Amino acid sequence: MATQATFRDGLRRLTDSASQSRICLLCAEREPLDCHRCLLVARHLAENALAVGHILHDGTIEPHTVTERRLLALDDNDCDLFDAGQATRLAAAYRRRAMAVAFRQKGSASRRAAEKR
Repeated sequence: MATQATFRDGLRRLTDSASQSRICLLCAEREPLDCHRCLLVARHLAENALAVGHILHDGTIEPHTVTERRLLALDDNDCDLFDAGQATRLAAAYRRRAMAVAFRQKGSASRRAAEKR
């Protein structure tokens, strides 16, 4: 999805708007790492040097950098014998988390493929 032109165009429009005013994207997920806005949108906004914060269930705001550290800590594949580097580890952790929380229809081919990994 992140490679599609419509996604990139949406990010550009969001970034343009954020340069002129404060933007808030909302969802109902209690945990940012279960939210597609975090795993897709916030990730790319943070990569473009925009400050991203997640409002937690208790009202505190967690900076996206802290969310990413928690993502790496949750990821059971964060030990790379060849030390691929932080960016590579983080990209892999994002991929695995997205697969873990993504909606899949029961019995779908993509679910079976994900379960084999």
